[in-house]
Amino acid sequence: MLGALFALAVRRHPGVDPASARPASVVAHQLEGAPRKGRLRLPSSLDPKTETGLLLLLALVVLVAGGVILGVLAFLVRSNSALLHFDRSIAPWGEEHMTSFAQSMLDFVTSFGSTGVIVGFTVGVLVVEMIRRPSRWLPLFLIAVTIGQTIMSTQIKNLLDRVRPTANPIAHTLGPSFPSGHTTGAAACFAAFALVLGRGRSRNVQSLLAGAAVFIAIAVAASRVLLGVHWLSDVIGGLALGWGWFALCSIAFGGRLLRLGAPIEAATRVSDAERTSTSAPPDPARRA
Repeated sequence: MLGALFALAVRRHPGVDPASARPASVVAHQLEGAPRKGRLRLPSSLDPKTETGLLLLLALVVLVAGGVILGVLAFLVRSNSALLHFDRSIAPWGEEHMTSFAQSMLDFVTSFGSTGVIVGFTVGVLVVEMIRRPSRWLPLFLIAVTIGQTIMSTQIKNLLDRVRPTANPIAHTLGPSFPSGHTTGAAACFAAFALVLGRGRSRNVQSLLAGAAVFIAIAVAASRVLLGVHWLSDVIGGLALGWGWFALCSIAFGGRLLRLGAPIEAATRVSDAERTSTSAPPDPARRA
């Protein structure tokens, strides 16, 4: 449900595609009717620089919100018995209602947060996108998201050293519990895949990619709780850390990766050049 709502929000977001690959001359002709005061200007609602600012502001909000949620949960994990009681009241539900079919389905879903699957997706997305829309910043962005989230989740796990649920006997062999590493990886990396794969594509495709990324992250989080290998607060912390880390990397690499505003800036130059050439006086040599 949340994935569908997020996809709808992206689909209905106003403004141009900040990574549009349309030729500058095509965009220039679409902007001929824009108001002019000294130079060609776009309405603020369509200005890619304005949209860039909004995207970066949104990333900053996600980063701050993720950090606050993660910090509050980390504090409560170490000091609040009410949170532990709440987690313990939910943890056994999955084991009590587990069937062999449900087990196999949950194992499949949770694999999307495993290191092997994430690395495979990272390599595949990198190869495809370096062929489709190459950028020297693309490998660095994907590496920063993929490796960075692993380092962050591992360090926090070791620092807090939270004990895992006891409903599933396998859980105690998997190391510290908070935050969920599978959930962190799915949240951060599939959001990054959606951002990269959506460059230059239609609004419909971008919305589907964004919705799928959110859906996969939440599905992995739910599978970790239902399998009895993580507390509910672990996966909430994993979502906060994953999306927060993705937001941080997006702020750091967004402009270089997507070249936000570049298509309209190019169109502005083409339009100005066309106006200058049509308004220039005729060449006397040609008249003679």
